[in-house]
Amino acid sequence: MLKTSNPPTMPTPGGVYSQVVEVPPGARWVVLAGQIGVRPDGTTPEGFEAQHEQAWKNIIAGLESAGMGVDDIVHVNVYSTDPEGRPHVAAQRKQIFGDHIPGSTYLLVAGLAQPEWRVEMDVSAAKVD
Repeated sequence: MLKTSNPPTMPTPGGVYSQVVEVPPGARWVVLAGQIGVRPDGTTPEGFEAQHEQAWKNIIAGLESAGMGVDDIVHVNVYSTDPEGRPHVAAQRKQIFGDHIPGSTYLLVAGLAQPEWRVEMDVSAAKVD
């Protein structure tokens, strides 16, 4: 089981993330490559919100293929080309994570590998079997 905390000696998180995530000894780690908002059929939905939601579907599918779920996520990196997308990301995280709040980094970037892509996320996860 992952242990998350926000020590009083650190700044309060400015979003839905934890400052510290402890992984127990003997945990199995999985690192997912950056996931974009592209559907399995290769089509890309329009707009930040639709792409962000599809990226999460891709992440969840990748975790499930390794016998894991969102409760096993240790850290999320978000790369966004849309400065207005952050509120949607926070709302989506509350829905996806519930009480489990992993660590996170959010970066606003000038562009991703394809001009139509608006968001990319990668995650690290750990689980004791």
